[in-house]
Amino acid sequence: MRRNIVALTAALLLVAACGRSYNTEGLNLEQVEELADEAFGDSDFSGASRLYAELMFMYPGSSQIDFYLYRLGLAEAGNRYWADALFYFDRVEREYSRSQWSDDCAYQSAQVWWSQRKDYRKDLTPVLNCRAELENFFIEYPGSSLLGEAENLMDAVNGHLARRALFIGQFYARRDRDAASLLYFMEALNDYGETDCKAEVLISLGDFYSAKDNELNAREFYRRAMNECELTEEQITELQSKLDEL
Repeated sequence: MRRNIVALTAALLLVAACGRSYNTEGLNLEQVEELADEAFGDSDFSGASRLYAELMFMYPGSSQIDFYLYRLGLAEAGNRYWADALFYFDRVEREYSRSQWSDDCAYQSAQVWWSQRKDYRKDLTPVLNCRAELENFFIEYPGSSLLGEAENLMDAVNGHLARRALFIGQFYARRDRDAASLLYFMEALNDYGETDCKAEVLISLGDFYSAKDNELNAREFYRRAMNECELTEEQITELQSKLDEL
């Protein structure tokens, strides 16, 4: 009895791991499409990937090939098969540039790169590739309904890059590498627009000049942080104390 229970449990676990089994034998195009849409809607990305791939190979003349590729990209992104997802999104953009899905594919390519980002202190390649994809998106699809989402993603990318520049600037400041420190602080402040670390950048610049006994510049950056940024109570108290000491 116990062996039967163990065998049944193992079988159920295997089914759960492999996902639902889809039998398309005897189904026509519309029925397979419906099955693929159902799998995708249920977030069964492995099943959806197999079904959309089957649609492409079984019906190569379908007018929906661009949609199959688009859904394949989304499914593979859901599976975290990043290279495959990028391949399918790129095919839509290159081979079906007038497709209604091409702008979404460009945006999804950026999202795939962003999903692979690491800590800002580590490799920037995924973030820089995401930024490149977004820059291309803005050029190719200026009227896209996804423009707002793309802009929000670009803000997140710029915030990531600004925080890295701030981190490097602080690293050099602790080692009295003044030129390098100032270079990275100004990059964080000026190169990425409004970011969520602007207050930290301005305070770090104030600290930099305060350590060099340059009270004029230190006061300027501390006051900019007070006037231009939303600060926590702790930051306000800290800044007021630093201004009083100058």
